[in-house]
Amino acid sequence: MNFQQGIREQLNFWHGTLDGMVGDCAADVLYRAIPGSTTNTIAVTYAHAVLSEDFIVHGMLQGKPALSQAAGWEARTGVPLPASPPAMWTEWGPGMKLNLAAFQEYAKSVYAATDAYVAGQAEADLDKKVMGPAGETTVGWMIAVILATHIPQHAGEVAALKGVHGAKGLPF
Repeated sequence: MNFQQGIREQLNFWHGTLDGMVGDCAADVLYRAIPGSTTNTIAVTYAHAVLSEDFIVHGMLQGKPALSQAAGWEARTGVPLPASPPAMWTEWGPGMKLNLAAFQEYAKSVYAATDAYVAGQAEADLDKKVMGPAGETTVGWMIAVILATHIPQHAGEVAALKGVHGAKGLPF
């Protein structure tokens, strides 16, 4: 297995795991805030994870507009686009009511675009310089350190939030 195949396997597993965990949430769990906490709702965490992947793959790595900025996704999903890559700002998340089915359709398009991008990288492409969140780095570093770890981090967060709300977190 090469680098690209390994990353694709990891992302495929965590994309499916995250979507499954969020997809089986009742609406009251999806949007429930924890009083007195600085955590986000499951819906906001999920939206952030997917939108960030879109911005990373398209904007940071390819210098193209994100998929979320095309095809009317904002109107269809009910998720307003933040002015810059989607941090989970207090101004952005509260009150957000995503259309879960439409958002999962958008997520699938993001995942497919990510898979195609990673699969299409030649070994030499991985050494190309790009601007990442901490300054100049390489495509390989962005894929391995940022892209491949972001979804699993937020899947763990969703699992913990589900547990706090009395639901089963990770499906295994």
